[in-house]
Amino acid sequence: MTVQNTEDREWAINPTISTEGDDAKGFFTGKSTLVVPARGSAQFEVAYTPQTMTKTRTVKKTEGDQEVEVQETDTHKGSLFFPLPNGTALLYSLIGTANEPDAEREIQETVTAKRAKSIIIPVKNWSKVPQRFHASWKVEGEADPALFIRGANAFDVGGQSTKEYKLNFLSLKSG
Repeated sequence: MTVQNTEDREWAINPTISTEGDDAKGFFTGKSTLVVPARGSAQFEVAYTPQTMTKTRTVKKTEGDQEVEVQETDTHKGSLFFPLPNGTALLYSLIGTANEPDAEREIQETVTAKRAKSIIIPVKNWSKVPQRFHASWKVEGEADPALFIRGANAFDVGGQSTKEYKLNFLSLKSG
């Protein structure tokens, strides 16, 4: 965002960033002071660092005489307020959307039949607070009673750290 100074003196502005509700608190950040030179302009950069994904929900709406279901995305909302020294102010709306993260990488393993193998999967917690992760897996194709996959259903990872998740794999026949 650009702030324009029309006066002959330098401005030192202390902007205020706020959020709607506590669910997005701290997601929008910026410098505490913006200095705008006399008769000049300055850029203020807002960083959006969400700690949760935004949710998509189904809402029923009426279009003409029909009721239809529409997907709506809840967004993280905030505002940026600049109290200017000339007695005016600038107010900007901040809107952020956070989708699920992309996979960091694909893990492929080859396992010999009738030999157990542990596959180590690094799980990163980018949040500052500890999180509990729930794990599940799905085998494509027909269910095979000779295939055994075991791992913890839930595990905790400390804030801003990585934990190795151990997945045990055993197949009693080739496939």
